[in-house]
Amino acid sequence: MEILLFLLAMCMLAAVIGPWLMRRRGGIRQVAPGSPDAADPDTYGFARQEELDVRMPGPDQDLLDVLDVVQGTQQWQAASQLLAGTPKEGEVRWQRIQAFAGAASLELAQQPGKGGSWLRAWRAESPKDAGGAAVHAEFLVQQAWRSSAAGSDDFRIILEEA
Repeated sequence: MEILLFLLAMCMLAAVIGPWLMRRRGGIRQVAPGSPDAADPDTYGFARQEELDVRMPGPDQDLLDVLDVVQGTQQWQAASQLLAGTPKEGEVRWQRIQAFAGAASLELAQQPGKGGSWLRAWRAESPKDAGGAAVHAEFLVQQAWRSSAAGSDDFRIILEEA
């Protein structure tokens, strides 16, 4: 019986100490750029980590330029023109719609009541614009997820509006 208790104690000790030892032993670690062990991403055709924009899956300079114009001037026409020139089918259009909706949603979160006014103006001045309708629908979906708990009445009402 003492042997079983001893084995049980050893197993418990191994279960506690084992993961700690495994973490200390190794694993993948990032090295500082410029270190002799560091691989240069340019050598392999990759962009450096500091050059990546986590808001987008790929480079889209047109979108960034238009977002700057729209947020700076609060004029929606540039966004409408960009979406009108974007092919109706494809990932690029969806990414741009999400970016515009996300920008309006973040503006509204930062300035409640005032933020995202360019999107409200877009919908009021050009209600039949398909790009504006898509951006507004995505904006409502993002607002529902940010502001309400799933299953609540507010959540359902916002999603019905979208």
